[in-house]
Amino acid sequence: MKTADLIIDSSEKNADLYYATGFLAPDPYIYFKVDGRSYVMMSDLEIDRARKTAKVSRVLSLSKYTKMASTPKKAATKLDAVALALRERGVKRLRVPQSMSFVDVEYLKKHFKVEPGPLPFYPERMKKGKDELKEIEVAQRFIFKAMAVAEEIIGKASIKDDKLYLDGEPLTSERVRSEIELFLYRNGFITTDGTIVACGNDSIDPHNFGSGVLRPNRPIIVDIFPRSKKSLFFGDATRTFCKGRAPEELKRLYATVKEAQEEAIRRIRPGVNGQDIHKWILSYFEKKGYKTGEMGGRMQGFFHSTGHGIGLELHEAPLRIGPVDFKLEAGFVTSVEPGLYYKKIGGVRIEDLVYITKGGAEVIGRYPKRLEIE
Repeated sequence: MKTADLIIDSSEKNADLYYATGFLAPDPYIYFKVDGRSYVMMSDLEIDRARKTAKVSRVLSLSKYTKMASTPKKAATKLDAVALALRERGVKRLRVPQSMSFVDVEYLKKHFKVEPGPLPFYPERMKKGKDELKEIEVAQRFIFKAMAVAEEIIGKASIKDDKLYLDGEPLTSERVRSEIELFLYRNGFITTDGTIVACGNDSIDPHNFGSGVLRPNRPIIVDIFPRSKKSLFFGDATRTFCKGRAPEELKRLYATVKEAQEEAIRRIRPGVNGQDIHKWILSYFEKKGYKTGEMGGRMQGFFHSTGHGIGLELHEAPLRIGPVDFKLEAGFVTSVEPGLYYKKIGGVRIEDLVYITKGGAEVIGRYPKRLEIE
């Protein structure tokens, strides 16, 4: 039974579609692959651009196939058009993404046997080639330059009335975030998923973007994860700073997270189960006196995964260093980002990306891990 891969989506949103075609478009378009040949069906608006840049065997006209599939009594839809193109090529069975819309799947079931593909749809994109790794390295390089911008701004601030001031005004999370994002935009990166600059109580929620005035002697988590406008690859890195004098309990928390992160990186190699690394970190934190669980009406301790895959998606499933069983392989790129979060101290997270080689893990890019900013 002849089978075709089929994706109907926007390549701005669907990393598998962009991986397959190399064609970026905001509106959904149709891609299918059968007998080793790949096709896109494009609207009249995009067809000429696709003919020039899409990395496929052939570009088909959606309007042409829509006319061919229409009858005097009924105008055909794009699904009628793609069904016709697939039948022309003898396709009987379709493999589709798990994210395909229910309506589209129900229609296709009337004409073909439909089965879900894996997650990601093209698992081979989890392993990064030379060119893909280079794009992630570029992203990390600019992230660390943006991190330096943030550190410099915080460093220039003065302390008054338990607040940070810069240029005579209170220094806020919003201002630091704007400077980070402006620098990245000027250098070809977008931050549509946001940027975290979270101080004090905000820092104990790992995904709190942070707001309001930054304060001295408290942790400030800066987590930067932009996407390249050119390559669409993401980068991701986190550092935790403290303007002024960090309390001893914060210094100890920071040192513990730093030690855990560096040991986790040393443990990464092909064949190792990410779950074992995550369990080791939890155990290490426990031995240092840092428990995880619901305390004082909220989660405290270490309650997120140690790492996630990254590439054309910020969180590239199914790669995880976390509570789920998952074996690491050479060619993967993963974050390594343990953290500890407590109401009375604040949050600390340190994150780098690593490329897994046959011999272990190579950190992508370098930036100092220092807590206090004078």
